[in-house]
Amino acid sequence: MSKNNSLESTLTRAWLRRGPLACALWPLSLLFRALAALRAGLFRAGVLKSGRLPVPVVVVGNIFIGGTGKTPLTIWLAEALRQAGMRPGVISRGHGSEGEAPRAVTPDSDARAVGDEPLLIARREIGRA
Repeated sequence: MSKNNSLESTLTRAWLRRGPLACALWPLSLLFRALAALRAGLFRAGVLKSGRLPVPVVVVGNIFIGGTGKTPLTIWLAEALRQAGMRPGVISRGHGSEGEAPRAVTPDSDARAVGDEPLLIARREIGRA
């Protein structure tokens, strides 16, 4: 496990247990909330700009890492969209991958290079396009 994964796991466990570390981190959560609200306000006011894509975009995510069903939902959603006559594409961060640069994932990609979940999605989606 990398240092980032270990830190994330430690902080997530501490937050969910509501112990002393969570209490110590609570003021930081207020600061994060304030900064997120400020950023959203800057977008609404037109100070920060967002781009528009020529196709609809659906984001599957939440604040928790792992174990909440994002990958199975993504696979199901891609299949449902395909059955509705659309041609969905999936973009995944590749958590746990060695690389930082974007790359295409094929069924024979190395999980260490691209991440295990993008590889799972690619293997499930092959031949369905």
